Amino acid sequence: MTYLPPAADRAVAVARPLPSSLIEARAAVFNPLLCLDLNATSRRVLFGILTFLNLRNARKAIFPRRDLLRAEALLNSEATLYRGLKQLVDKGYITREQTRRSFGEFHLSPISLTTKALTMLGLNQVIHRERSLKVRDGYIKKEHTKDEQSFQNTAQPSVRSAVPKPEHAGEVNDIDPSTGLPIELLRLRTLDISKGTICWLMLHAKLAGKRLGDVVAAVWHRISTLRGRSVVAYLRAVMAKPLDFAWIAQQRHEKATRHGALRRASEMLASLGRRHHGLEVLARDGTVCGIFEASDAGTHAVVGRRGSLPVNLSFANALLQGDIAFRSADEMARMSMG
Repeated sequence: MTYLPPAADRAVAVARPLPSSLIEARAAVFNPLLCLDLNATSRRVLFGILTFLNLRNARKAIFPRRDLLRAEALLNSEATLYRGLKQLVDKGYITREQTRRSFGEFHLSPISLTTKALTMLGLNQVIHRERSLKVRDGYIKKEHTKDEQSFQNTAQPSVRSAVPKPEHAGEVNDIDPSTGLPIELLRLRTLDISKGTICWLMLHAKLAGKRLGDVVAAVWHRISTLRGRSVVAYLRAVMAKPLDFAWIAQQRHEKATRHGALRRASEMLASLGRRHHGLEVLARDGTVCGIFEASDAGTHAVVGRRGSLPVNLSFANALLQGDIAFRSADEMARMSMG
């Protein structure tokens, strides 16, 4: 019998190092005493899905490529794969969610195992570690190099992260002493939202697996014109959506930062003119880049020995950041006299 190697563009199943519990779960898929409501095709699809499962978070959705899932399921066509996926959904073993692109096409189909599948395959059990020999009723026996002290005397003040936070929010864990609310949520008070309502919204955001501060930062441009109950209703509705509000808020902050830098650079560029004509332009290390020559047409340039540099937004941004600077006429005169 002749063996034909697979095509170069066709995914094939490969040997993967899997944990023992996952190997046992994959073997249980084909146990005739388990999963009695599944046929051979759906069993193979479930076998392939388990390949991509993360045991640390078994309920987390996975995003396998269709060709890889088909190969791991030992199937010959994607049509057979879809039939198996449909039966797994109908029988309650998995859930699938279609995610759309901005132009309306489906491009992701996250797959999550249900409690039924995890329980039947033995993946819903909590795996405990062996108890440490040093542990005795919550106390760890160890040799102390000095007398034990109270925690208050030995604890060091926490060091805050140097990662910049959005200007509107302050630190994530900062609490306003007068209200007891996070500083990032104080602006909700300007929308006629009471302290109790803010705490209630924080509870619902936590139950939805989100932070109210991230939600508010992501949708502030939409709720800033609303008041009272309209704000509460909008926040409750948007919390239920499967969105990463922390990522959205970060993207909005970065976009606002870029726009702010562009605006300041434009203002700096507009301020350059005749009053800077003839001044030397220095780099950060003191190197002379050239002489600033102004133009009535607004097309200024820095003329040096090796040519000229255009005065544009990049030049203005370098001025704002301190990468380059002007040398005044007085400094130039003192340098020439010296």
